[in-house]
Amino acid sequence: MSVNVEAIIKKELEHIIYQLLLKKYQGEGNEKLRIVATMLSWMIYAAAVDWKQNSSKSPEDYFDYAILSIRQLLGNGTA
Repeated sequence: MSVNVEAIIKKELEHIIYQLLLKKYQGEGNEKLRIVATMLSWMIYAAAVDWKQNSSKSPEDYFDYAILSIRQLLGNGTA
């Protein structure tokens, strides 16, 4: 994927996530929410690239596995 398309996708994801965060966390600072939105958008994009290049799972199974793995590593889920 070209760098231009990649940048556009990341920026659009960031914007969507930022708008959702603004609605949910109205009392938080805009900079904090913008940073979180940026991090999440890049993580989602990178996961999509990894799924496309390295996984035989369906997108839904890949996402479920990724979320479970994150929860387990952070100590918020069951093994």
